Amino acid sequence: MENVIQSWVEERGKLHFTLIDPEKQKPEEALESAVFAEKYGSDAIMVGGSTVDGVAVDETCRILKEGVSIPIILFPSSAKGVSKHADYLFFMSLLNSRDPQFIIGEQVKAAPHIPQIGLKTIPMGYIVISTSSSPTAVEVVGKVDRISESDSQKAVSYALTAQYLGMHCVYLEAGSGAEKPVSDAMITSVKKSISVPLIVGGGICNPQTAKQKVDAGADVIVTGNIAEEDRSVLSSIIKTVK
Repeated sequence: MENVIQSWVEERGKLHFTLIDPEKQKPEEALESAVFAEKYGSDAIMVGGSTVDGVAVDETCRILKEGVSIPIILFPSSAKGVSKHADYLFFMSLLNSRDPQFIIGEQVKAAPHIPQIGLKTIPMGYIVISTSSSPTAVEVVGKVDRISESDSQKAVSYALTAQYLGMHCVYLEAGSGAEKPVSDAMITSVKKSISVPLIVGGGICNPQTAKQKVDAGADVIVTGNIAEEDRSVLSSIIKTVK
């Protein structure tokens, strides 16, 4: 199986993905955000969230598919987050969850439907990092084994596990609305330890922070809330990453 993210990185250099949460934006609003993101150079649109229902995901993907030409990648919190209208599916395991449901259970539910609808999968090791004083939604829903922002070795151990299991990329996630992004030191430690692409998201709200994460070793920067709140900042982030 081709490592799609690796091939994109080799072709284009650093990447930017725009995350759209169907529970926070109506499909028409999501399309506006996606069109803007594509215009300013975002490489893909991710669709998903911590508590998404399948109907909202499906309708959002359908409308996005009609309005943008960049890839649409599903970023599901459960088997309900699969849609035939997307191009790719992050077939992801929340590796530091304490609940088997998020490590393998939801994946088993979704697997039989994937060949039926023709989705291309991107195996991903998803690792949630605790950077806020209060747990983010993904920490609560995912029942995570906490990795503090200073515990780079623990993050490295999980990232290496993802690689040795054959996953095509690693995602270090601070969570939607995180007070702080994943630290530069942790990003650098993880990047030095793995040979697959490193995706970093959560708490990246300005171009300066995006540059720091790219310089630290991130191959892909993901921004979500900023696409809804301030599109001029989003355009600056994308330009900085690219």
